[in-house]
Amino acid sequence: MNQKCPLCHSNPEHHHPVKGPLERRYLHCPVCDLVFVACHNLLPVNAEKERYEQHENDVDDPGYLKFLNQAVEPTLPFLSTEMTGLDYGCGPGPAICQILAKQRIECQNYDPIFGPALPQGPFDFIFSTEVFEHFHDPEKELRQLDALLKPGGILTVMTMFRPAPGDFENWFYARDDTHVLFYTMKTFEFIASRFRYDMMWNDETRVVILKKRNENKF
Repeated sequence: MNQKCPLCHSNPEHHHPVKGPLERRYLHCPVCDLVFVACHNLLPVNAEKERYEQHENDVDDPGYLKFLNQAVEPTLPFLSTEMTGLDYGCGPGPAICQILAKQRIECQNYDPIFGPALPQGPFDFIFSTEVFEHFHDPEKELRQLDALLKPGGILTVMTMFRPAPGDFENWFYARDDTHVLFYTMKTFEFIASRFRYDMMWNDETRVVILKKRNENKF
């Protein structure tokens, strides 16, 4: 079945099958370097919700907070107490806002499955931690994120970067059947270029900090 890349919409004739875990079809887009799960293997929303409810995201768990701080701590130099932000895809146990509150930085929550509803914005900064790998329509989600972010605003994304092709077949991160998109730094460079962002920082493992340019896009 032919399927355009869900991020860049490139021609499916150029996509290559990739061996991966679970009985799913994975395709690699050479234009944006995204590996994505074929649409017929995507879970329905109710099945996704059941899977998410099994995650242990306890806002009082020091280990969970330490995990999220991999994204928060490198972002703090770009933030101030005058700013207001958004945790986009906060899940059933939102913790980013709790961490930022200790720094006297205001942040709101949003999750499409668990709520609350999407605030109006725009925001000075947005966190999206362990969310990008779940997107079924990343181009649509990125447009929504961009519309929510002020010019000059900060977007921090946390998602584990895809390993080399030989290591993908048994990669633990792809064994979660709600993980359907897998990115590299090249993918985020494509996103930054397409949406007119500057790459401010990355840890070469799972965190990228982007800054929205003060200019019109289209």
